[in-house]
Amino acid sequence: MAKAKFEFEKAMARAEQIAKAIEQGEIGLEESIKQFEEGMALIKQCRRVLDDAELKIQQLEASAKESADAQE
Repeated sequence: MAKAKFEFEKAMARAEQIAKAIEQGEIGLEESIKQFEEGMALIKQCRRVLDDAELKIQQLEASAKESADAQE
């Protein structure tokens, strides 16, 4: 079975939905705990994606600077 592709925007929307449900008391304690765990896992995945994106941007900036310096 193929693993579903992680979609950052959908994960953030789901985490926000979970937070709202918990904050508004829309769900009971046990369900709140279950959804909190799901939300934390989503946030962890999102953080990993953001960290990877930040690293890639830093690498691209460094590469662009090296190119600019080489052309001088």
